[in-house]
Amino acid sequence: MFGFEGTNTKRGTKVINNLYYFSENQMLDCNQFAIINENSEEIALFDAGNGRSLKGLFNGMKKLGLNPENITKIFLTHEHVDHVLGLYPLMEYLKEDPPKIYAHGETARILTQGDENKIFPGGLGITAHMFGVKIRPLMVTKLMDGDFITLNQEFKFKVLHAPGHSLGSVCYYFPEQKVLIPGDVVFTGGSFGRFDFPGGSLQQLIKSISMLTTLDVVYLLPGHMGISDNGNQQIQYSYRMIQSSAGFF
Repeated sequence: MFGFEGTNTKRGTKVINNLYYFSENQMLDCNQFAIINENSEEIALFDAGNGRSLKGLFNGMKKLGLNPENITKIFLTHEHVDHVLGLYPLMEYLKEDPPKIYAHGETARILTQGDENKIFPGGLGITAHMFGVKIRPLMVTKLMDGDFITLNQEFKFKVLHAPGHSLGSVCYYFPEQKVLIPGDVVFTGGSFGRFDFPGGSLQQLIKSISMLTTLDVVYLLPGHMGISDNGNQQIQYSYRMIQSSAGFF
């Protein structure tokens, strides 16, 4: 059911009330975030992982009392393998009542068309078959820059298009609780996303990170590495680092 089933549990941590973080646990996987509606127990999942890690995600969710069968929405940060491959086994597992998938621009187009070549960045030498996954066209609801998505009347995220790492990259910002889910645009510790994949651009990434410095962020929840409750400082650090790095490229 899960292709190459990962046996490791993805460690789950409560960030704030009803928002949970599940850490990446293998190569080409990603951090995932879940928001639960206390009344209906419905779950919104941010990013799908690589498919191999799906069983680990389910194990981590169950340890926190979350039922994976209650996933009703999936929001994607961008189109790369480590963030979207998990969609295919997840949709198969939930085929009786499949969740709705949300993505921006290029990410939505790639998934709607089932374009495997765009899911795997050039030069990595990997395929969906290696993950036990078969790419197929999916129904996707397209998000627009500036859209607001409301989850369980408690969370209201603004969609921010932030290209540079990929064409379809978006960040999800919840100003009331100062939460930012930036995908692979910016990480903790001064790191930032790669810009050498197809569709990547150093100049666009600099602009995107500059835009993030204008936000008020406490909880920075990136696609890789650790999370932070000192988001403003982390984003500023990444912005300084990419500006310093720009002279080398």
